[in-house]
Amino acid sequence: SHIHLFGISFIFMFVGLIFSLASGVPRKLKAFVVVMPYLFLIIDIAAWWLTKLHPGFAWFVIIGGSAMALSFGFMWLVSIYEMWIMPRIHEDERDALLDE
Repeated sequence: SHIHLFGISFIFMFVGLIFSLASGVPRKLKAFVVVMPYLFLIIDIAAWWLTKLHPGFAWFVIIGGSAMALSFGFMWLVSIYEMWIMPRIHEDERDALLDE
């Protein structure tokens, strides 16, 4: 479980960093959304171990993993939308590669 915790945390860190630059999301919502995958990751991995003690904790694996995926998906979708789809108003129409 330690390698999953380490690797997934770094993925969340990089996606969270990109998401924190989103312009269309309020600051408080950004802070909330960036923290949520980490909390659900802890719930998910803790439930892996707790399920060994009692099978009822398996529900927390499902809930934690699903919520982690939803929060990651939200950050990813907003980031991709703002980087690639959202129309931009360009004040400067020069081409940086062709114009001198």
